Amino acid sequence: VGGHLIVELMRQGLSPEAACKEGCERIIKRNPKKAKEVQVGFLAMNKKGEFGAYCLQKGFTYAVKSNKEEKIYTAPSIY
Repeated sequence: VGGHLIVELMRQGLSPEAACKEGCERIIKRNPKKAKEVQVGFLAMNKKGEFGAYCLQKGFTYAVKSNKEEKIYTAPSIY
């Protein structure tokens, strides 16, 4: 269900990173205590090729490879 939310938020105009952050914030709203105990990360890319990620806990990394770059990123986190 989280992936559907992220896509819908981007359709409404949010950037991939902002949509992922909102997804994480909704998890926290639903169960704040549990959110501190688990890792959830979202990755997204829009039609323009812009990408972003966000996660609950520090340490969530992802890789991007394209004609322009090959890089490992650390996603921003809430906690």
